[in-house]
Amino acid sequence: MENQTKSWTYLVLDLEMTGLNPFQHGVIEVAAIVLDDLFEIIGDFHMDLLPPDNVIIDPAALEYNGFTLDRIAAGKSYEEFCDFWDGFLDTYFRDGKKPIMIWQFITADIAFLASIFANARREKLYEKLGNDIIDTKSIANQANAIARYNKIPLPFTSTSLSKPGGIASRLNITGYDAHTAHGDIMATREALLKFLKFKK
Repeated sequence: MENQTKSWTYLVLDLEMTGLNPFQHGVIEVAAIVLDDLFEIIGDFHMDLLPPDNVIIDPAALEYNGFTLDRIAAGKSYEEFCDFWDGFLDTYFRDGKKPIMIWQFITADIAFLASIFANARREKLYEKLGNDIIDTKSIANQANAIARYNKIPLPFTSTSLSKPGGIASRLNITGYDAHTAHGDIMATREALLKFLKFKK
């Protein structure tokens, strides 16, 4: 799925990490898909990463995302990732166009993505992403806020993508591997389409 002629619109991202603290833990998987104005998939990116030696690996995080130490060791370095990522963005977002980013809980992942760029001394890559964001977790929180205001039951007992009562279960999104970067970007795209009522 490659394009040689134009810039596209949306970029869906997800990361898997060795823990939850961007100052201590690192990124071990990055996945992204590029979408056109109709939210069709135009391009995709997927890579395992090997964080720097000083990164802490929390065993509970590996239980969550299914990674092994051997799989982590086989990943690309942060510097190698940045080279591939730069080329990926240049392929699909041309002439200075920045994507509208689609994320499930961008607050956590964007800090980790920035830590990759900082560790690799490629901070300029952060500027290519811009600041236009659609966050599916925020959409679910907005729906809950409206329900609280109207004193009706909350539509989402959790605004997690994969927890019981969360976005995937409430919107009947199935068939994707939860807690994997690629599975989560596909589920995030599906969630957005259902939030926008473009897909039943």
